[in-house]
Amino acid sequence: MDDEAVRTEFVINDQAAGYPRRVVTTGVGAADVDHLVRSGYLVRRGLLPASAVAALCARVHALAAAEEGRPGAEWVPGNSIYLRGLLDKDAGFHRLLRLEPVLSLARTLLGPQVWVDLEARLHYPGVAGIAVPWHHHLPVVPDPVPPFFCHPHQLHCLIYLDRVSPAEGALVVLPGSHARADVRIPLGDRGDRPGQVELFFEPGDAVVIHGGLWHRTAPSSAAAGHRTLLLLGHVPSWVRNDAGRGGVPAAEPLTAVLARTGDAEVRELLGEFRW
Repeated sequence: MDDEAVRTEFVINDQAAGYPRRVVTTGVGAADVDHLVRSGYLVRRGLLPASAVAALCARVHALAAAEEGRPGAEWVPGNSIYLRGLLDKDAGFHRLLRLEPVLSLARTLLGPQVWVDLEARLHYPGVAGIAVPWHHHLPVVPDPVPPFFCHPHQLHCLIYLDRVSPAEGALVVLPGSHARADVRIPLGDRGDRPGQVELFFEPGDAVVIHGGLWHRTAPSSAAAGHRTLLLLGHVPSWVRNDAGRGGVPAAEPLTAVLARTGDAEVRELLGEFRW
């Protein structure tokens, strides 16, 4: 296995800025980078230490308790809640803006200019049958693909803050499906698919997936504990999301303050970009 990190020196084709250069070195080996490109996912064990996991998990649970039942909340009582815009809601999540090796992987595979978003999902414990059907995050690629089509490549890092065992239900991925526009799975389908891979996690583990990778969760059992995960998204800087993200809005968006006080890199990671 090739453990040598991938080093890329990018020249940004910005005439006005004098064609600046950026060097990106991944925190993983070339074989891992190739696996992510080909299969659409890469597991990283022990990405976060136990102390960070405990602190982040507490923050997610506190936000969930604050948003349950509020207008706009993506909440199914006794089942799950989806939390959006975490970077605006708690400064404790800002430590993930430069999380490695995820950031360097994103810059290597998407380009050196990216912005970051953070969301969370929480499944409640002790309930059988909680599951997320087959889906992917970028349902806009047509078949056939037009010659000048712009693929909406993104990398999404799923960071698990609780143990995921068979009781909570595996994360099931369909390797290589991110590169196939002809994969069509009916809405709500939870069935097995040829070639699928089941993944289980310990607190602090993570998996980086391409946004177009088909995946689902297997149903939980009555013995399930909490299933708490963060969804850390990396998007090319010139790809915007201005359609509204849903969920409960932040009372006072914290990223506005961070953008005013942070350095140029932080502002870029928060979405600042101009042609």
